[in-house]
Amino acid sequence: MNPLHSLQPQAVWQWFADICAIPHPTYQEAALAEMIVARAKEKGLAVQQDEKGNIYIRKPAHGAGMADKPGVILQGHIDMVAQKTPDSPHNFATDPIRPQIIDGWVHATQTTLGADNGLGSAMGLAVAFADDIEHPPLEVLLTVEEEIGMDGARQMRGDLLQGRYLINLDTEAAGCVYVGCAGGRDADLRLPFATEAAEGQHVRITVSGLLGGHSGIDIHRGHGNAIKVLADLLARLPEESGWRLAAFHSGALRNVIPSEAEAEIVLPQAFAGALAELADTVRAETQNELGKFADKLVIQVAPLGQGAQAASHADSRRIIDLLAAVPSGVLKWSEEFDGVVDTSNCLSVVHTEDGQFTASMLLRSLRERPKDDFCRLLGSIARLSGATLHTEQDYTGWEPHMSSALLQKTIESFAAVRGQQPQIEVVHAGLECGLMQKHLPHTEMISFGPTIKGAHSPKERVQIDTVEECWRILLDLLKRIA
Repeated sequence: MNPLHSLQPQAVWQWFADICAIPHPTYQEAALAEMIVARAKEKGLAVQQDEKGNIYIRKPAHGAGMADKPGVILQGHIDMVAQKTPDSPHNFATDPIRPQIIDGWVHATQTTLGADNGLGSAMGLAVAFADDIEHPPLEVLLTVEEEIGMDGARQMRGDLLQGRYLINLDTEAAGCVYVGCAGGRDADLRLPFATEAAEGQHVRITVSGLLGGHSGIDIHRGHGNAIKVLADLLARLPEESGWRLAAFHSGALRNVIPSEAEAEIVLPQAFAGALAELADTVRAETQNELGKFADKLVIQVAPLGQGAQAASHADSRRIIDLLAAVPSGVLKWSEEFDGVVDTSNCLSVVHTEDGQFTASMLLRSLRERPKDDFCRLLGSIARLSGATLHTEQDYTGWEPHMSSALLQKTIESFAAVRGQQPQIEVVHAGLECGLMQKHLPHTEMISFGPTIKGAHSPKERVQIDTVEECWRILLDLLKRIA
């Protein structure tokens, strides 16, 4: 029996179980979308998809006097981040997510859970499919490709929606209502290099055991960055060794802080001992700097044989100097919102392939100007190192509107259900509300959700009792909206 079937509210957890059963990483949402659309049609709901694959479900108002109230849009995204532990055999293209319950939390088994944002989608669907829930005219918008570039929201069709209010169900802290978010921009630094046969000891250096995490909401927590740790080690190799870089790989997704990295280098056998000592030194220093977040940090040096194709020492130094020069982490704290990061950058993905080194990052800011300023800095780093800068997937932040009628009703619902008012927050992460404002300029928006920890990592988990609380708040809010 699926352990989720024993949880309340049953309709929400049943939908989440059904979502977990169908693989749905970003770019592979089609099968899940097909199931949702088919079931909506069987239920007699009006449903359609746009060219991008976003799903639009419409349902008439239900309950006395509800038909005259303003329409509401419930919104989530159906793709998930695909991350697993190094020893997991899970295939995200074919295998279902396997949930398990541990001490009041739902986890997956060695993988991301997809509560971000499968649970938000499940709540919207549970309302749409229910026959006993009072609500005004209802629309459910389920977007695709949120986790990589928010392309679903970017290409949604506002003309298919009529609701005056939008409730985004994609935040991760119970007791909080989000009214604004950071915008973002993808940036790549690309540096060409030539390879040739290099003589000496061929070794692989692996950094593993860091916590990783979400590159927005976890960027200030001090989890460390495996790319930076490995680059620091390589930068400190003795210059006289003439070491040469054969490969460097880390990360897969821009919105995940890298927890592992590996490089292959060629260096004289006489320096093998110095490399091993340096690895121990960097590990100890990093653990001292990061404290408990680096308790499981491991830096391994493994011999691979003699000789390999590698970059020149000069090109190898340019690559590592570039990585050392790129800031990664919190760049500025907000002066308007206490404890909120204003601007950050996460150096997320690095790889070498076919004579080109690429460093990919995700820049976030509550404001537009800092994104432009930081990209000018990256341009300077690129020119100094001989690299080129490429930017794309720019999206604006979501500007708070504290006088929103929807926000006031949401505060009332939180107080009624929880006995206290919510914290009003701005989140340093990309919510689709920022992009959707362009398509729905006259729609008021808020966002809330259950408590989710470890999003975008195999440690992802959702606190069970906050799901029921979030559900009760949602149902109360649907009744209050006028």
